Amino acid sequence: MRSSDPDSDSRRSPNSSPETAEKILSAAVAEFAHHGFTKTTVRGIAAAAEVSPGLVIHHFGSKDGLRSACDEHVFERIAESKAKNAGYAAMAVQMMFDDPEMSTAVDYLVKSLLDPSEHGQRYFDHYVDLVETYITDGFAGYTFRQSEDPRGQAATIAVMALAPSILEHRLHSVLGTEDTTGMMTRLAPHLLDLYLHGALESVPEDSQLGDEEP
Repeated sequence: MRSSDPDSDSRRSPNSSPETAEKILSAAVAEFAHHGFTKTTVRGIAAAAEVSPGLVIHHFGSKDGLRSACDEHVFERIAESKAKNAGYAAMAVQMMFDDPEMSTAVDYLVKSLLDPSEHGQRYFDHYVDLVETYITDGFAGYTFRQSEDPRGQAATIAVMALAPSILEHRLHSVLGTEDTTGMMTRLAPHLLDLYLHGALESVPEDSQLGDEEP
């Protein structure tokens, strides 16, 4: 029978503590990011976290359950970092990637986006959902123009935000950069300018773009 003693939590095994779960979660994000989702094993995660495989299952139920928890963790970390550094505009990217944990989170994000499984689709769906809430509610003091198709708008912004990470190796070649920080620092001012002002300076006189009347 479970004890009702209020001091029982202080006497429980440290292996069942939230701190242990957090340690497993951090190790799992790093292992998934470095090795991919297929090659990463519960045993490997347990070794990285310095716990038993049984303890991983105790906290997260299964490898899939752990991966879902990692998805949520990475989303929260990236959103928190963006909000924290939003006021620094272009410098925010460099500040984010100076944090090794954030670099690992972005590596995890890329692995998830390139994963053809349902888990990978869920991850992208979640990202678009998050952007759609930003469009509706704003983000860190920024507000978005409202569209008649907010889902399409959110998907478009998500594509713009995620493309640099997916195309990183191609971008290093054309920009002459050597790491993610350098690449994203180079791109950040232009992405921000696109968000704020768009890309077109003018349109042909006979263009229908922007016309309210058919």
